[in-house]
Amino acid sequence: MGKRGSTAVSLGLGAAILYLGAHAVTGHQGLLAYMDVQAEERVLEANVAALEREEAALEQRAARLRPQSLDLDYLDERARITLAAGDPDEIVFALE
Repeated sequence: MGKRGSTAVSLGLGAAILYLGAHAVTGHQGLLAYMDVQAEERVLEANVAALEREEAALEQRAARLRPQSLDLDYLDERARITLAAGDPDEIVFALE
């Protein structure tokens, strides 16, 4: 193999390395795709954490209305809010 053959092999290997390197960064399962998946994972984990907090709050509200642990003040509050009711001598302020 002469100098010309070894140059062609070197160029071919260099092109293959560049192709594989570019594909490793920008390909379907490359570094950029991996970073996108990680960012999406962080967003989904934040959503899961928010949903778990919401679930805990709803569970706490439901526990206060169970017959075994009925909170009469909470029941009165929920009934007044739901029915928009109050005593005739009360002044009701609606806050949002």
